[in-house]
Amino acid sequence: MSDRTISCSVDDLAKAPGWWLTKPAEIRAFLESLQGVEVEEIGRTAGGRPLIAAAWGEREMLPGRTCNSLASAIAGGKAEAFYGEGERKRQTIVFIGAAHGTEIEGTVAALNFLNVIVMGKDLRGREHRAMAERARKLRFVLVPILNVDGRERALHVVHRINADPGYMDLICQGKRKGGETLKWPTGKLHHPMPLDKLEVLGTYYNDAGVNLVYDTALGGDCQPETTASIRLCCRELADCVILSHTDNGSLVQPPSSYVPEHCRQRIDQIAAVVGMRCAREGFPKFRIPGSPHSYAGPQFYQTDALYHASGALPLLIEFPCGYQNNPDNHDTILDIGLAVLDEVCAFGECYRLRPKEPKVR
Repeated sequence: MSDRTISCSVDDLAKAPGWWLTKPAEIRAFLESLQGVEVEEIGRTAGGRPLIAAAWGEREMLPGRTCNSLASAIAGGKAEAFYGEGERKRQTIVFIGAAHGTEIEGTVAALNFLNVIVMGKDLRGREHRAMAERARKLRFVLVPILNVDGRERALHVVHRINADPGYMDLICQGKRKGGETLKWPTGKLHHPMPLDKLEVLGTYYNDAGVNLVYDTALGGDCQPETTASIRLCCRELADCVILSHTDNGSLVQPPSSYVPEHCRQRIDQIAAVVGMRCAREGFPKFRIPGSPHSYAGPQFYQTDALYHASGALPLLIEFPCGYQNNPDNHDTILDIGLAVLDEVCAFGECYRLRPKEPKVR
């Protein structure tokens, strides 16, 4: 395991309400306390730390599967050979949190959402009857922290409300020997990060210095976290996989570049209803995508890899972190996160999360 722990005297970033769970040990203890939730170790990180998943709801597999490759099934003219015949009564959502170790706000929302499923209320004690009723129709599988290595490197940072941008560059991106703080997005010009040239390894990276969202998922040398997440989604045959990230609250992101058009359309639809829900609720964050691609244009990303491996509709969601003090409190950040997850479930109940594959002509 890496000993590149970041020391900090910024006390405010270490203070949060008791229901704001962000540290691997406290998260695991909470998950193992929930009745009806199965917690399992799905792998180990590059640094040797346990990677866990927690699941609520019975897994439903459809009959008639003859193919473990979605591409092969589609090319053969029958996607059902991969997915199975018919429609699930219980759709499956896999939520993968904190690929960038300290981007933890979505995980906080997902943990509270899971408590709503089990207990009917969030960890603040607020009841959500309609949300619980909708969510209990699903199977919900939560990987709370994908990049446990990065998270363990800065346990003192439990939120980023009004955090100093320069300090967060240091925490998230790291610092070279000699004093230069790395920045987004130019830090991505190194993959993996040159560990021998760094004074601080940022929380974006696992202990091997890899930014997991750009891992070589199609190669033979991908990181253990990538292998574990792909295997989990394939085992579950998830209808939707949510990749949780954090920024100023841009919510559901434009579709991945290398998923098919009918999936891109479905992602845009979900983005629109999520944005509308947040606008109706009066939240300060209610953005919908303004471009068909991410800021960097077409690129093969973690979302593309998970779709092609497992057939799951990939949603990349950027939850708000309180940057520049907007929102300026933990409650509003959680309220937005719960509304986003609830609206994804509501859409799935009405229209189904994963669109049907079109027939091959």
